[in-house]
Amino acid sequence: MALHLIDRFQPQLRREQQAAIDAGRLRKLDEVELLGPERLRPLAVLSLYMLILSTVGFGILNLASYSWQRHSFTFAFTFPGVVLWLVVNCVSYIVILPVHEAIHGLVIAGLGGKPYFGAKLPLALYCGAKNQLFRRDQYLLIALAPLVVITLAAIVLTLLSPVAASYVFFATIGNFSGAAGDVWSAQRVLSLPTDVLIEDTQTGYRVWEIVPNRPDVSV
Repeated sequence: MALHLIDRFQPQLRREQQAAIDAGRLRKLDEVELLGPERLRPLAVLSLYMLILSTVGFGILNLASYSWQRHSFTFAFTFPGVVLWLVVNCVSYIVILPVHEAIHGLVIAGLGGKPYFGAKLPLALYCGAKNQLFRRDQYLLIALAPLVVITLAAIVLTLLSPVAASYVFFATIGNFSGAAGDVWSAQRVLSLPTDVLIEDTQTGYRVWEIVPNRPDVSV
């Protein structure tokens, strides 16, 4: 399957390296399947840690912001109010899933790539870049963008309106803990040389390098 190097900002270098790729001068350095049996437990543990961290962190931030704005810790709870809070939070959690993937897609498109989207029902959505290669730092940007953007937006919302932020609390912590796979991949990719090329797959990624002109090396 032909692989296409994505690099909107260095067209000359992209053309030169694409010619090397087309000539078969690629060597695979690594391949990771995030959904493999050996990965599921570590990812589940990391996701749990991130869930606890985000729940405690945003919970404290929300209470502190509420207290600062209202000068009181007094809360008035009613049964309809609690039901509404739960319903809106559950809806916000569902909505944040495609938003998370859309941010992945926007970054891919911004870099010059063509994102594709898919779903594994009931709630597993994904965004990828089939048969496309990205530089290491570009891949890091793609992987971490939803976590950074949505988390920063949640922090700003919490500081400005802690009451409104409480209605998207599930979405905030769900997005944070749900980015465990992105964080794990980014941490691993960060240790690689900056000149490697990374191919996104539906369940993980492959790492490639361009080698000197050697006819015996091919994809």
